[in-house]
Amino acid sequence: MSLEFHLTHYERYRKEGIDAHRRGDADRARFCLLKSAEHLFSVARSSEGRLKEERSRRANELVELAQRFGGGAPAPAGGRRRERDDADGEPSPGGERFLIGERPDVNFDDIAGLEDVKDEVRLKIIHPFRHPETAERYGIRAGGGILLYGPPGTGKTLLARAVAGETQCSFFTVKPSEILSKWVGEAEQNMAALFAAARERAPSVIFIDEIEALAPRREENRSSVMARLVPQILAELEGFAGRPGAILFLGATNEPWSLDPAILRPGRFDERIYIGLPDHPARLRMLEIHLEGRPLADDLDLPRLAALIEGYSGADIRNLCRKAADDAFRRAIAGHEAPIDQELLLANLGEMAPSVRPEELEKFHRYRGEVAR
Repeated sequence: MSLEFHLTHYERYRKEGIDAHRRGDADRARFCLLKSAEHLFSVARSSEGRLKEERSRRANELVELAQRFGGGAPAPAGGRRRERDDADGEPSPGGERFLIGERPDVNFDDIAGLEDVKDEVRLKIIHPFRHPETAERYGIRAGGGILLYGPPGTGKTLLARAVAGETQCSFFTVKPSEILSKWVGEAEQNMAALFAAARERAPSVIFIDEIEALAPRREENRSSVMARLVPQILAELEGFAGRPGAILFLGATNEPWSLDPAILRPGRFDERIYIGLPDHPARLRMLEIHLEGRPLADDLDLPRLAALIEGYSGADIRNLCRKAADDAFRRAIAGHEAPIDQELLLANLGEMAPSVRPEELEKFHRYRGEVAR
C-alpha cells in the first residue's frame, strides 16, 4: 500500500479517535487510536533517519493514549505495550483528560498593550515557527519555557491563549488540581501524560496557571507528592532540547517568589516576563474593547477616563465597563433608555478601588529588580 494511503488513514483514525473521546465512547476511541498507530507504524517503516524515529515515537504515544482507555487490545505490530497502571489492569484515573488540545480563537490584536511582552513571545516561538530555515541557520529553536508573573488580573491567561492563537498551536490549559492526586505516583503520571499529549499534537502550547501550586519551594513544603512532582516537571522541561516536536511551556503566577528556585534555572524557564498594570494607551484600548458594540453617549471622553484609572488592572477595567452597562440596562428596562455616558462611568469608578494594592506592587518591583541582577 502507498505511503499516502497510510498517512491518510493515520490522520482519519486519529481524528475519529479524538471525536469518540469527546463523545465519551472509550471503546471506539481506543480502537481508532490503535488503528491510527498501526498506519503510522507502516509509514515509519518506510521512512529513514530522524523522520522514522519521530513517526515511531508518535505512533507509540498513540498506543499509550489508546491503552489509557482500558487496555485489553494488543499494540499494533512495531509498537510497544504500555505497562498496566496497577495490578488489576485498570488505568489510573484522569490520564486521558490531556488528549485534546484546543486552538484558541484569540490573537495579539485582542490584547491591549504589552507590546514588549508580545515581541519577546514572537522571538521565542512565533518567528521560529514561521521562519524555520532562518531559525535553524542561527541556531534558534522554537519552544521552551516562559514564566509570566505579575499581579492578578493583568492578562496572563489571555496572553497565553493569544500565543496559541497567533501560531495556531494546540493549546493545553491545565489547572494544578487536575495534576495533583491523592494516589501515589498519579501526579507524576499526569504530568508525563500532559507532555506526551502535547508532543503528539506539536506544535503546541501548555499553559498552567498558579504554577507555584505544582512547584513550590521544596525546603518550605514537606509534601511527599511535591518531592516527586517537582523533579518530574524539571525532567520534562529539560527534555525540550532533546525531544522532537516544538512545545512552548507557559507558567503563570502571582507569587513568583514562592516557586522552587530549580525551575527558574536556564534550560527550564528561560524567560521570566513581568506582566504589570496597563499604561495609558493600554487602558484606553481596554476601554474601547470592553465598551465596543454598546450604546455610547457623544460626551464620552475615553482618554480622560483612561488617565483617571491609572493603577487599575485589566480585570478592574473590564469590571468597570460591565457595571456601567448593567446600570444603563436597568434604566432602559425601567423605561429610561439612554446610552452609557461619562457620568455613569465616573459614578461606578467612584465605587471601585484598584484591586492591586500599592504594597503588592512594591513586592513585585523588588522581585523584578532581584531577577534583573
